[in-house]
Amino acid sequence: MLDTYSDIDAPAEEGGREQPFDLLAERYVLGSMLLTRDAVDDVFDEMTIHDFYVPKHQVIAESITRLFAAGAPTDPISVNDDLTKHGQLAHAGGPAEVFDLQGAPSTAASAGYYARLVHEHAVRRRVIESANRMMQSAYNRDRDVADVVEAARLEVDMVETGRRRSVRMVGETIDQLAEKLDEKPTYMPTPWTSIDRIIGGFAPGSLYVIAARPGSGKTIALLQSAIALARVGTVAFSSIEMAEEELQKRLIAQYGPLHQTILRNHALTKSDWETFAQARARIIGAPIAIDDRGAVTVADIRTHARATARRGKLAGIAVDYLQLVEGEGQDRRVVVDNVSRALKQLAKDFNVPVIAAAQLRRAQPQKGKQRVLPTLADLREAGGIEQNADVVMLLDRGVEKEARDLTVVVAKNRHGEEKQVTLRWEAEYARVVDRKWSPTALIDEDELRREQ
Repeated sequence: MLDTYSDIDAPAEEGGREQPFDLLAERYVLGSMLLTRDAVDDVFDEMTIHDFYVPKHQVIAESITRLFAAGAPTDPISVNDDLTKHGQLAHAGGPAEVFDLQGAPSTAASAGYYARLVHEHAVRRRVIESANRMMQSAYNRDRDVADVVEAARLEVDMVETGRRRSVRMVGETIDQLAEKLDEKPTYMPTPWTSIDRIIGGFAPGSLYVIAARPGSGKTIALLQSAIALARVGTVAFSSIEMAEEELQKRLIAQYGPLHQTILRNHALTKSDWETFAQARARIIGAPIAIDDRGAVTVADIRTHARATARRGKLAGIAVDYLQLVEGEGQDRRVVVDNVSRALKQLAKDFNVPVIAAAQLRRAQPQKGKQRVLPTLADLREAGGIEQNADVVMLLDRGVEKEARDLTVVVAKNRHGEEKQVTLRWEAEYARVVDRKWSPTALIDEDELRREQ
């Protein structure tokens, strides 16, 4: 490393320590690329443009990559010409600087080695920056400790994965879009074919809200959705309202099938125990991780999802229910808005669907015999839910609770039409169906036999 950095401003850390970087390595990397185009691939296999510490080095590297992408030479004359066209020659240190760089290395064969050095120093700088932000966050006593810990994890993730991206013009990735359009979109089926026809299924990175009035099936629909997602991976289920044991009973009721009343009263006959054993065998390997703490924040949900993902590829996140998630602020509407926004961000960060139950206001008195279906305005404490969700489905059982019909109003569908469908409500078996129920939907018989 050179002993002097007279041509740059090196910010000092506390105590007078300089940021880690290697000026000589940066010059060798640029010089190698100026000597031969073959060195460009070797360099960018090891680092990115933004790993350069010296600003003028970034400017020169950007010029080299432009020329390389266009199939043009990357020699000093071509680079100076390109910098002139883009009005950046002065920012690069002038024409003499580019020619001086070409003379830095005697050979381009070591370009990859020097690029690794530059990248390692860049990682060290990012660690220092992240550590400083973590320290400031930890000193902030107004922040919840769970939020502080989760923020620290995110900082580490960003250092490891390099998620802090540079500005990128829209046309730079248009070819990637073209490639994706030649493939079928990634949707995971919901438990209901009639719903799939409207929303397509559960898409990664999207927020789905299933809302209903108290006792009208939102938890049941959410649990079934989690089962559907569990066919392709692990599911992180945050149950704020209901204990894990209650959810297990509903799973047994669905897969038995076994009447909920029997399970609730612990009144199983010999035949019921046989049915229980069959249902148990089908769900014992279900990759659904339930967190049933009574009070959680979005940071807790994120932590649970991260832990679940360590047990297998994460397929989705379920939250029951949205308005019970704790957040900062005195105004409940503001809190719920922030929570819904954070859940949408969670879907994007993990690239999985997030499905959240939500509560509607209690039904208004009906006008005569006319049935009044819920609307988005019936979402409790919720302006942001409608804004942040990709799909909002409102469940309605009507006034007669014994009725078998469950109306689902797709009140918001960001990428499709808004319609309503009627499903079959089977309360005794804790399920909503629109086709013949298959107890082996989660684990097929061949897999079941292998496990036994």
